[in-house]
Amino acid sequence: MDVTIGDIVASACSYLIGSIPVAWIVIRLTTGKDLRHEGSTNIGARNSYDVSGKVLIGVLVALLDISKAIFAIALARAVTDSFHGVAAAGLCVVLGHNWSIFLKGRGGRGLAPAAGVALALNPLPLILWLIMYATGYVAIRRNVHVGSVSGTLGTAILVVNTPGALLHALAVSEPFVTLEFKLAVVAICVAILVRHIEPIRQLLHQERGEPKVQ
Repeated sequence: MDVTIGDIVASACSYLIGSIPVAWIVIRLTTGKDLRHEGSTNIGARNSYDVSGKVLIGVLVALLDISKAIFAIALARAVTDSFHGVAAAGLCVVLGHNWSIFLKGRGGRGLAPAAGVALALNPLPLILWLIMYATGYVAIRRNVHVGSVSGTLGTAILVVNTPGALLHALAVSEPFVTLEFKLAVVAICVAILVRHIEPIRQLLHQERGEPKVQ
């Protein structure tokens, strides 16, 4: 697997695109508030909704975060011929979203851009995530973070064990390399899980009756 200049450019551009703090910008423009100091302080669609109190704002942020990932994948396909370069770009757009260079490492939890990557490459991980999210939310605990962790873990496990023929059948376009896609999905899931450590820790503290951890 040779790494070309195109692969490097695709990954770097995708990270920068992912780093655009859509939620922070939208809330700043519409309310004047700094999302880093409001609500959960997460730079994402849900906190945008919580802080603004407007469903439209939350939906807008989610759609824009999904769109920036789709754009990053389209750009990657334009500058590199290799699928590993495109897959790496998919990971980098999520990393940029989660740890934005423009907000000194602050960011979101990666769910919206991950959905965009799935829509641009192969929708199966998104379908599996929605199913596993609903399962975890209902069966384990009615909490969005528990549902998200369940969905993310379940997706990683199920995608790794999905036959290559099925993944190829659902691929949005070629070239598509099964192993490289699976590795990218697992890596993206890890990035999402890392950003969910803190809310899960807060949830456990609350269940024990302990004060919120700062």
